[in-house]
Amino acid sequence: MDCSSRLFISVSLLILSSSPTSLLVGQSEKTIWQLQDSGVTSSLRGLCVVDSETVWASGSGGTVIKTVDGGHHWENVSVPDAENLDFRDLHAFDSKTAVLLTAGQPARVYRTDNGGSTWGLQFEHPNKKSFFDAISFFDHQHGIAMSDPVDDRVLLIETLDGGETWKELPAARRPIKEKGEAGFAASGTNMRVVGDSVYIALGGAEKNQSEDSSRVVVSHDRAHSWAAASVPMPRNASSGVFSMVFIDPQNAFVVGGDYLNQSERQGIAARSQDGGKTWVAPSGNLPRGYRSGVALGRIKNQAFLVAVGPKGTDISWDLGQNWSAASDQGFHAVQFTTDGTVGWASGADGVLGRWNPKH
Repeated sequence: MDCSSRLFISVSLLILSSSPTSLLVGQSEKTIWQLQDSGVTSSLRGLCVVDSETVWASGSGGTVIKTVDGGHHWENVSVPDAENLDFRDLHAFDSKTAVLLTAGQPARVYRTDNGGSTWGLQFEHPNKKSFFDAISFFDHQHGIAMSDPVDDRVLLIETLDGGETWKELPAARRPIKEKGEAGFAASGTNMRVVGDSVYIALGGAEKNQSEDSSRVVVSHDRAHSWAAASVPMPRNASSGVFSMVFIDPQNAFVVGGDYLNQSERQGIAARSQDGGKTWVAPSGNLPRGYRSGVALGRIKNQAFLVAVGPKGTDISWDLGQNWSAASDQGFHAVQFTTDGTVGWASGADGVLGRWNPKH
């Protein structure tokens, strides 16, 4: 159960004769994103929406915050003496139990079962080359976290007891990287769990290296064997695939681009209609530039996709074929509740927003 795993919204709901784009006409950014007082100034890239009342967020400076009342109040439950750590992803099971993942060094996993009153250091990877990007769970006991490649393979660790203990998977169970490949720890959503399948989106490159496409690697047996698919999104040291969302087990969408050239609109998105076996570029209007997070939401019986980046928010009503501007408010990460009706986004300087369009 990925933190954002959901009861999939039927694709048929996405294709209506009348797309409700008019819901956004004339509405202000304040309406689309109701900004909330996080009480912190950290860069918030970790985001886990448990339900419409309980949300956790994490980020730089060892910061962890949570709300249990839909965002009216946020509580600072940061890890003590962790000011030098950057928690770029987390998974929360409820208001009490959560698992934190650091990016960079030291490469650590923390866990709480008392709502963040105390945190336990559960794991630290000894290899200084490890750089973790994302964490997901298949269920309450079985979880997986991924790091940039070490020794030519994507580094993976797993837990079989809800995050209390972790171990590195053997090399035979880890996908082989291509030259220069890595993950991007931008929103904790470059890895997704769907049933027993694990999807990992990659990008990156060595200095002065440039490739015409990126990859998504996939395992359908909980990281015992792997296959790979090419994605028509260029990659260099600062570009590739940053975020992925599954609309249902067959239909998926990825976003990304170049975080050093955020206005570039070409090669920033792709979609799959066969469970990630093949990927194609959308045929219509693309998001307005680099996007680090994408999520699935719903207004009444209409499903939609939302993509966010530091310079704005875009929306699609048709499986990602066409995108339009929803707001100039920027974020790093975005996520909705299981039924898709309530969503949050988090970003730089402690910014937090609750999706709030008037119906």
